Amino acid sequence: MNYNFIAPYYHSLSKFIFLNRQHQAHFLILKHLKKGDKILWVGGGGGKFIPELEKLNLNLEIDYIDFSSRMIDLAKKERTLKLKINFIVADIFDFETDKKYDVVISSFLFDHFDQDKAEKLFLQLNEYMKSKGIWFYIDFNQNQEAWQRIVTNLMFVFFRVVINLEINQLPKMRDFFESYFEIVEQKFFFKKYIESIVYKKI
Repeated sequence: MNYNFIAPYYHSLSKFIFLNRQHQAHFLILKHLKKGDKILWVGGGGGKFIPELEKLNLNLEIDYIDFSSRMIDLAKKERTLKLKINFIVADIFDFETDKKYDVVISSFLFDHFDQDKAEKLFLQLNEYMKSKGIWFYIDFNQNQEAWQRIVTNLMFVFFRVVINLEINQLPKMRDFFESYFEIVEQKFFFKKYIESIVYKKI
């Protein structure tokens, strides 16, 4: 998979297709962040939400990971004075750290992987979290109506061509999360096609 080609157009494309709801789904996390939180943000893309974190004035420390160098380049252009951001170009499966994070943010991340790889990634990221940590999960709702499944299948076709996406169905992550986390807050967008969930580690 490689987002480098589509990176300059991704946000505009998302805004057009989903009426900016993918971006709006991120706002749920803002009231759950605390001063000095250490955050692992996986799949942040071009960084369009970074200015909203800057406004909080919480002196957050963020390890910001994306496997697309072009996405990281775009994210670096967002002006930040009150955030400490470590931008990392890496395949998340190759990422290793001894840090323990207060918050993990996964932005439309698991929809890139089959069930086995998604579960492996969940367990990996869970190991990096502090006890009682917050996981902010944003992705496509896995319990979809007929029209939503059609849109999802069209996206699979598009991204199979553009970034060589290899899956043809979304992984089921709800049971995995609920074995380790409790839901603090949940909100749906775009007629319940996009879900935004704040989980707290049990």
